Order: sequence, then C-alpha cells, then structure tokens
Amino acid sequence: MPAFQPTADQFRAFRDDPHDGPVAQVNLLKFRAKAEYAEGDPEHGEVISGEAAYQRYSEAFSVAAAEVGGSTMLLGSTERYFIGGGDWDAVLVNHFPTRQAFIATLNHKDYKSMSRHREAGLLCQDLIVTRPSWANGKKV
Repeated sequence: MPAFQPTADQFRAFRDDPHDGPVAQVNLLKFRAKAEYAEGDPEHGEVISGEAAYQRYSEAFSVAAAEVGGSTMLLGSTERYFIGGGDWDAVLVNHFPTRQAFIATLNHKDYKSMSRHREAGLLCQDLIVTRPSWANGKKV
C-alpha cells in the first residue's frame, strides 16, 4: 500500500540491516495535481504542479546525496505500462554506497528545508530498497 513516510519499524529494519554494501532505492511516485505548500513556506500560494515541486526536492536531495557518495540515477515521468499496470506518475532511482550514507542524507543540514518541496508535491510513494548486483553496466 502506498505511503508517505516509512513506519518506525520499517526505518529501524533498514537502519539495523547488517548489509554494509551499496543500496539502490526504487521510488514509485504519485504527485499532487497542484503543489500544496504549508502556510509558513516561502512558496505558499504559488501555483505549480506537484511534479514541479517534487523536482525542486529531487534537485536539492541529489546535491546532498552526492556529498556522501550517493547519486540520483534516474528521475523519469511514467510514459506507459508495458507489463502490468499501476497508477504511478514517475520513477526515481537513487544509489548509495551504504545505507548509512542514505541516512546521512536524511540528516543533512538542509534536509528540513528541501523536504518542504517533497511534502508539497508528493501525494504518496512506494520505496523499494535493493542490494544491487549490477550497477552502471557493471557487476557489483
């Protein structure tokens, strides 16, 4: 079932997993039709799509992730379903050298500021954590 944040149990299981190698995260994203910034946000009242607001978040998150060796490998709008079906607007794939690097990104000094764009634009998501066996055309 799509959600907006991990449960406490999901976060603890991710954090405490003993795997110390790379992780890639596949995010299935559903955007709000119109961004909904909170009253205290500088963008409050701005008329933009949820997707445009989320793009702001993604750009800032990518910079923070790069500081710990992470990278955004893909952010793409859904074109169509070739196999199966669903109702997702976009796919985001991030890669981190370790799960601790991802957690460090969440603790980045600018995360609270950047996350307002995520909150304004994102309706819900599924986030699948993977242990890559191939990345960038090479066996890991």
